[in-house]
Amino acid sequence: ENLKPEFQKAVIEGVAKVTHIAEADSDGRLIGEKIEQFGVIAYPCRELGLCMSLTGAEYVTTTEVYPDSPRATPEICTVAQVAVIVSGLDFILQV
Repeated sequence: ENLKPEFQKAVIEGVAKVTHIAEADSDGRLIGEKIEQFGVIAYPCRELGLCMSLTGAEYVTTTEVYPDSPRATPEICTVAQVAVIVSGLDFILQV
């Protein structure tokens, strides 16, 4: 719907400095969805009523950091969510 590949890439790169990014499976999918780029899938957000579709903002994303991953801790999850915000704002300030 509102894919912004460079914005998504910036967010993924920022989060990757803090924690691992889920790899696509052997079929090139994450949680059953076709991967758009490393770490990024697309959903019909408006149709599904997902939060990122509610504002009509130009740059939106939804992120998932899984605390049940053996490679993550609650602290890593918190820092990763901060990295999403910082990376997204840094990107927007450069455009």
